[in-house]
Amino acid sequence: MIKTFCLTISRIRLIVGLLNRPPRVLLAAFGLFGTLIIAVIPTFAAPASGEFIADKRCELFQSKNKQTNPDQWQSNIGERYPVLEILGNSLKPDWLRVRTNAIKSPMRWISGACGQYQSNIAGSKLSIPATAVEPAQTTTAADIKAKNRDSLKEHGATQKSQGDQCRIGEKFDANVLALSWQSTFCELYGSRKAECHALSQTSESTQWQHFSLHGLWPNKQQCGTRYGYCSTVKLQPNDFCTYPEFELNPSVRKNLEEVMPSARYGTCLERHQWWKHGTCRSQDPNEYFLLATQLTQAVNASAWVQGFIHERIGKNVTKSELNQSFDASFGKGAHTKMSLECAKGLLSEIRINLPEVIKTSDSLPSLLAKADKAKKGSCPETITIDQPN
Repeated sequence: MIKTFCLTISRIRLIVGLLNRPPRVLLAAFGLFGTLIIAVIPTFAAPASGEFIADKRCELFQSKNKQTNPDQWQSNIGERYPVLEILGNSLKPDWLRVRTNAIKSPMRWISGACGQYQSNIAGSKLSIPATAVEPAQTTTAADIKAKNRDSLKEHGATQKSQGDQCRIGEKFDANVLALSWQSTFCELYGSRKAECHALSQTSESTQWQHFSLHGLWPNKQQCGTRYGYCSTVKLQPNDFCTYPEFELNPSVRKNLEEVMPSARYGTCLERHQWWKHGTCRSQDPNEYFLLATQLTQAVNASAWVQGFIHERIGKNVTKSELNQSFDASFGKGAHTKMSLECAKGLLSEIRINLPEVIKTSDSLPSLLAKADKAKKGSCPETITIDQPN
């Protein structure tokens, strides 16, 4: 009892002492108390929409706090992920919860430092979360939770409706030809890949000297990167080789293996490209891969690759030099239809925008002239064209 009384007297003396201090000291003291109070207020994730564009390889966590990552999923550079929730600043979140193709826990957390967040507030059908506004005095915690729950249900129903529309074949409105620089892929990501091990046996292989086919991606504007899986397969497996097999004509297979090392050495990238992208464009994998290989061969046969790129393997180039050379081969302004993707300063991929309709008789310059402008890629002003190690 005496201890309690003495503690109370001490607190009273502290308050009285503060009140006798100059105003500046009072403000500083109350500012310190306010900071301490704010520091213990928990931060909650808020529902969000838009896309997160990864510009780094980062882990995709099931739980960001426990750092759990089933199947060791990582973001792909240039990949666009639909955003479901954000934590932190609404323009530059610390963490974002995104939708992935992971089989186990497809909703994953990624650090905001791993890319750029493009919000879609104007187009979002989400109501403002109840926690973001000051509730009326009659509003209870249960009311706030109920409003948030209803908002999430509405968001989920909207996404399901859009998701159904994003899995209907032959409803695309544009295409993207994605071509990888094999040396960068093997150096940074493919150390365990059979194709990288085989190609490392000789630095003279022609597959080090040109771009490799990553994929031909039909796109639907309202779906973004979610347009895909338009057939019986609806999810990406952990291992591409567990996708169902499909038959290709010998001539198509031969041409494909020349531009896609994974298909040649059995790591099954072609299966992923067919089931995720090809099924949305065609019902015949022969037709899909015939067009994809022809477009790839047209790029690799150009003066841009045969001259400019070949002469600069192992060297640095500026983005403007690379773009000017691309225009010289494919037409004025053609570089605006291409995005350049880099990792650690190395050119890793080019993504070329193409129109909806592509005929086998169309030249690449004529297709580029009809295509929409590409989004800005991740490359810095100075780019290294990697050489095989």
